[in-house]
Amino acid sequence: MSQQNKAELLVKRYTRLALFSAFLLALLWPLGNFFIWIFLGATAYFFFLALYYQPRKVSAQRKQPHSKEIPPITDGQKKTIVLAIIVVSAVVIVFAGIIALVSIAEEENTYSDNTNEGDRAVLQKNPGDINALTNIGNQLYNEAQYDSALYYYERVLKLDPQNSSCLYNKALVFYQQEDYSRSMEWLRKCISLYPDNADAHAVMGDNYLAIGNNNEALRWYLQAYDKGADNSQLLYVIATLYNQQNNTTMAIRFYKETLARDSSFLSVYVPLAELEPEQAGRYKAMAER
Repeated sequence: MSQQNKAELLVKRYTRLALFSAFLLALLWPLGNFFIWIFLGATAYFFFLALYYQPRKVSAQRKQPHSKEIPPITDGQKKTIVLAIIVVSAVVIVFAGIIALVSIAEEENTYSDNTNEGDRAVLQKNPGDINALTNIGNQLYNEAQYDSALYYYERVLKLDPQNSSCLYNKALVFYQQEDYSRSMEWLRKCISLYPDNADAHAVMGDNYLAIGNNNEALRWYLQAYDKGADNSQLLYVIATLYNQQNNTTMAIRFYKETLARDSSFLSVYVPLAELEPEQAGRYKAMAER
């Protein structure tokens, strides 16, 4: 096969690949930037190769006097050029992939912003809408954007200094930021206005537990329990604190209450087996169900 025939064959091959990549680009365009950048890079790569291997027509021209003939490109030089094209194309495709991934991350952030689109629209009409401000703050809190959440909670408290939700939520932000003293400060404000807020009492216990004051933590947890907080996690913590104080009776009571709320709470069975060794076999069997 002549060199020209080989070149024509390569041109056809890369043209078809370029067209196929362009088809995939059009087909997958709605799926997002990742596919757009990848197949756009592939289309450009194959199209360039098709142009590179395009046979050159040599026209008969009179040589000018004293002109120097340009030496033909050797096979080794062609291989070097093709290798360089492949490397550059690979770098371009990788770079396109990185751009696509960044674009996906930006789209996720945009989607996150859109989750509060309705509330933000409300704020444009009424900047003092407490429900919209609270909802946006809660969304930001759930995304661990604590400083931003705090900004919205503080806007609510400027409008309504006794707003129970935002007093409590502000304390939660400081707890997540491990600023326990400020968290407890805002919890006390919340509890002074809303003494029956069981969640505020429980988070106060969390703060004391975090700073290593287990006795105060237990006192606040029990107050939360008396006010109606009885989720399995709270009951388990109360039982564990009693167990650390060697108060066997109360530890057993709250471990069993934990199981009454959630029989799949496997962490309870080991301490119960230690506290009631005569029942150890039964607890082990229950844990293995």
